Amino acid sequence: MSQKSTQPVRYQPRSFEMVLDFCVELSRRMIMSGANVERVNLAVDRVCSTYELDDVSIFLLPTYVSVSARDRSGYSAVRQASIPAGGINLTRLMSLNRLSYRVKEQHPSPDRLGSLLEKASDTKDYPDPVVLLGQICAMSCLCLLFGGGFREILCVAAVTVLAHYLLILLAIPGVDKMLTKALLMWIVTSAVFLLSSAGITDKQPVVIITALMLVIPGIPLTNAVRSMLCGNELSGGMQTVRVTVETMALATGIFLSMVMFSSADLLNNPVRTVTNPFILILLAFGTSFFLGVVFRILPRDLWLAGLGGAITRIVLLILTPLCARPVYATAAAFVASIYAELLGKMQKKPSTYYTYPAIIPLIPGDLFFYTLIGINQKNSEMVRTNGFDCALTLASMSVGFALSFAIAHYVRKARNK
Repeated sequence: MSQKSTQPVRYQPRSFEMVLDFCVELSRRMIMSGANVERVNLAVDRVCSTYELDDVSIFLLPTYVSVSARDRSGYSAVRQASIPAGGINLTRLMSLNRLSYRVKEQHPSPDRLGSLLEKASDTKDYPDPVVLLGQICAMSCLCLLFGGGFREILCVAAVTVLAHYLLILLAIPGVDKMLTKALLMWIVTSAVFLLSSAGITDKQPVVIITALMLVIPGIPLTNAVRSMLCGNELSGGMQTVRVTVETMALATGIFLSMVMFSSADLLNNPVRTVTNPFILILLAFGTSFFLGVVFRILPRDLWLAGLGGAITRIVLLILTPLCARPVYATAAAFVASIYAELLGKMQKKPSTYYTYPAIIPLIPGDLFFYTLIGINQKNSEMVRTNGFDCALTLASMSVGFALSFAIAHYVRKARNK
């Protein structure tokens, strides 16, 4: 009677290459859905260990991925691909991340990996009108938070629709993305000035800041910090540079519009943020809830996305009167990140799924805007005060995220040993 072989499975070169093709495409789709580098590295390592591959090397940049490995027979290969720009789709990211676990558990034949990847990518999505409605509702909550009224909400709704379709129109292959960002913000800010000239609103700063919050790259900054913390300094550094250039492009668009239109009235209409704690918490919940739709979070999880934003706002309300900006911004970012890590662990979802909505109350769009006004008006004191506070807030957020990410990263490493 023949005995079952106890030798490790040896894959033919073609099968081995199928695994590498799968790893590269999985990486591309995860990054395009909003994943951070660490999440992708973990997923690829999981797949490669399943198929007993050695000397695995993963090189990830915001626009490029390369995976190389060697099988047990000594055959080596490398696969690489470019990563096009994508939008945040957290449900798809969750599905792709779960696929890596499913591959590890079920050990499917390499020739089935392609079909499994297509199935995991085919997630239910909100129709475009629903996504647009989510954007409008989220921006309306922010508009109210910055002291806007009914007329300002109408203006915000108009420029949100304009920005939504401009982003679709400007997503042309081969066109410089920084140029499109500057053009987008120039058109949107100019539209606000035109609406003000028509008498629809006299609170241009409220509408411009709200519109800016729709496109300011706060989430890519979070991913850049996490990448550098987890040993991906090159990728994190390039992401940071990219975020900085993108922010400068947005600033250029706003600045050009200020030059074209008289922006002197902006100083006479300062933003007066809502001070009622209950309303602030409610608006934070609503903003994160509706942005959950924009981020393609499952309907049943939207309330948890809103809760994350509310918790972050509560921390800010408690600590702002007691501490300096670096302390309360760091603490709020830490709590938001820990909330996402714990919830992700409990529900077996990527922490990113809950981090993105939770950090919205921390993004200093108003400080960034008033720094630009100071530059336009040649007001050095305004530039110094708002610019410093904006940079300090972002730096403090980075420290809070770094503390949380470090704890989660090393706990994960210790558990996997």
